[in-house]
Amino acid sequence: MSSRTTRVTSHPFDRAFRRDDRAQPMTKMLGKATLLVSEFESVEDDLVLSGTLPRDDAYVVTLHLRNRPRGAMAAEGRWLQPTNFQAGNFGIVDLRMKLMSEYAGPFHYVSFYLTRRALDDLADDAGCPRIGGLRHQLGVGMSDPVVHHLLSSLRPALAAGSAETTALYADLVSRALVTHLATAYGERRLPPLIRRGGLAPWQTRRAKELLDSRLDGEVSVKDLATACNLSARHFARAFRETTGQSPHRWLIERRIDKAKALLEVSARSLNEIALACGFASQSHFTRTFTRAIGLSPGAWRRLRRS
Repeated sequence: MSSRTTRVTSHPFDRAFRRDDRAQPMTKMLGKATLLVSEFESVEDDLVLSGTLPRDDAYVVTLHLRNRPRGAMAAEGRWLQPTNFQAGNFGIVDLRMKLMSEYAGPFHYVSFYLTRRALDDLADDAGCPRIGGLRHQLGVGMSDPVVHHLLSSLRPALAAGSAETTALYADLVSRALVTHLATAYGERRLPPLIRRGGLAPWQTRRAKELLDSRLDGEVSVKDLATACNLSARHFARAFRETTGQSPHRWLIERRIDKAKALLEVSARSLNEIALACGFASQSHFTRTFTRAIGLSPGAWRRLRRS
């Protein structure tokens, strides 16, 4: 079995299927300050693999992209048979226990590493009691369209890698996941967000100024919220209500607008423009610009100058 592996230093999923003497699944990992996620896939019919993660004060939330094959789970040495893990369902495991999962046949899943610190921070930001933990039944899959959508939406970022995934995007998706899991599965449920309208004009201006000064996207939702004297939980919804876009979408469009201006009037190279507009590389710039405009940056520049 061939393997393609992208490793992230100190990523907790790095050790999941590490075996020096056995075939490895295809592995993609993404590690950002607020988002730790991985994708594992094996297409081999006759391969048996076991995976483990080190104990931690955290959960792993796993979305199965194909039916889970044969194989068992062990929790603190007690074996059980996983059930209801058809494609599209997800499961939660608590890493305070000693856990092992076995897969006998093809599998494909995406996993999100959720620390209890993230749950506590969310509750603290909302000004409510901490939720305690997540309700779940070990080894039993669940159907949840929100979890399915959010974890599936991370696959392009996993393919692109950490260099092309902004801290802002990672923070927004992570917060959406943590908020939903805390609200839907928390032992003490997070109260619903009270709608308070959008941003005030000065808040909109301040948020946009901060985003414009960090086109590389290395700014957090908390940074933006603090600049607007809001909680992080309230800021993202208020920004979308005011602008019709998420902060990340606004950032991408601002990058494109600035790139257009530079392409039209400056003699800078495409690589220089890419870096000036916050893209990770010229190839990242070209892919993003082409998707948005329908022409490559070079072709758009030639068309405008002709």
